Amino acid sequence: MASQADRIREHVVARLATLGTARGSLLAIRSGDVVLSMGLVDRTPDVCSLLEGRKFQQMADLELVERSGPARSTTTTYLYKQLRPVSLASADASAGEPLARRHRLALKQAVQTPSAEVPLSEAAPLPRADLCLVSCVAKKLARSAPARELYTSDLFRKMRDLVEARGWPWFILSAKYGLVAPEQVIEPYEKTLNTMRSAERRDWAEGCLGALEPHLVDVKSVVFLAGARYREFLVPALANRGIEVHVPMARLPIGKQLAWLDRARQ
Repeated sequence: MASQADRIREHVVARLATLGTARGSLLAIRSGDVVLSMGLVDRTPDVCSLLEGRKFQQMADLELVERSGPARSTTTTYLYKQLRPVSLASADASAGEPLARRHRLALKQAVQTPSAEVPLSEAAPLPRADLCLVSCVAKKLARSAPARELYTSDLFRKMRDLVEARGWPWFILSAKYGLVAPEQVIEPYEKTLNTMRSAERRDWAEGCLGALEPHLVDVKSVVFLAGARYREFLVPALANRGIEVHVPMARLPIGKQLAWLDRARQ
């Protein structure tokens, strides 16, 4: 049986045309793109070590020329000389673009998929959920409290009430604390993913995936009641694991989200 290290090497070699970005005659590979493409959790240092290793370079017919960015980080980028040039043109139309951008394109396509992101009609049943992820909101108590009580906006309260009425296991996606259990006591804060850079949001998502890992056993369906910034990297990572993802309020403005939540509880 192949080790995980071998599977990572084989994954990258098989997808050089989509994971790699051409820089003249050289090929750049970003460690975080490999992590996201495989849905890996807490394996960034291992991926970096493998991308630097001779075994991978021999398998891929590459020669490492330069490493840039922080060591052992999702933003670490490796620049290779191609001993056997990879034809980026032979890949799909998004080949050669940064993987994060291709994930955004995939997410945009998912929004158009009825089973995943198209808002449900009044008559349509809610999707089945083995787990629900709810994003944090700006309006909070001025004191520490269990997370389910800390957020006080009408939107959050309606999402919480719906999830609890359905009996779904759930977590809160906090911009500061990452994955938070509903009864976990946390301090109020002023932080949002909406003002973070893409690399920061990617790192945040990787932390959430690591915390989610023990809770994904036997999970086949996840419902997001969360904004686009909070789900942009989590949706493709979960989908890559074969988990069915639903975002029933996608593209609805706040007023219609509140109305949808009211209908969904009836």
